[in-house]
Amino acid sequence: MNLYIKKENFVVKKIMIKSIILVLILAFLYIFEGQIKNSFYVISSPISKNLWESGKVTSNFFESFFASADLKNKNNGLHQENQKLLLEISFLKDFLRANYELQQALQTGQTNNFSLVPTQTIELDSLNDFILVNKGQEDGIVENMPVISSNGVLYGKIYKVHKNFSEVMLISNKLSVLDVKIQNDDPSLIPVYGAIKGNGSLSLYLDLVSSDAPLKERDILVSSALEGLFPKNLLVGEILSENKNDLKPFKTAEVRPFFDIKNIDNLFIITDYLKK
Repeated sequence: MNLYIKKENFVVKKIMIKSIILVLILAFLYIFEGQIKNSFYVISSPISKNLWESGKVTSNFFESFFASADLKNKNNGLHQENQKLLLEISFLKDFLRANYELQQALQTGQTNNFSLVPTQTIELDSLNDFILVNKGQEDGIVENMPVISSNGVLYGKIYKVHKNFSEVMLISNKLSVLDVKIQNDDPSLIPVYGAIKGNGSLSLYLDLVSSDAPLKERDILVSSALEGLFPKNLLVGEILSENKNDLKPFKTAEVRPFFDIKNIDNLFIITDYLKK
């Protein structure tokens, strides 16, 4: 019995002691609350500040990252849009150029009273002086039809016809011979005739000119139609220099061709000259 009472008293005392300690702690905290908060602030503020600064840096980093990514996407979009506009401008320029050349060609056709079929160059063989054009048998094209530019420059003739395209032999081909004359506005002067022969590699020379015929630099050569393949007065080239040999009955001359095959896209085929 006494043992039980002693044990109960011990528990009561233990609870009282803990209660007193708790009261003292609460009183201490109440009395020194300001000082405790201040000490906690002094100790924790550097850590909090570092954490805050780190948070701001991290936040700024991600903001800059996403802003940079967004700017990059916008730049890519603008670049693609710019390329699209450039492509559209290129197509528009090609269309306007083709339309302008077609108007010129129609005027040339009306002036010379022949029909023209527009065509486009699709391949150049400069080593053999041939080009391919995108008109063929289905377009009514036949061999030996003359091929000119919109402003009346002679390029050559149809050499071989396929279903949807044709081979054009340029006047610079070594097998090409073309009768020409020197363009002259004075009808009182005797015409000077000769033959333009292909020299290969897109070059020409004038041959079979009478040794006593007057030739000078920059004389304009046009087709004479004597061979029956090409209409007259098509532009061929201009004389660069004369080559004269007193032992020969004819003289020759270096010629600069008027055709510019490397910078031409649109040509025209004369379709009705051979029928006349």
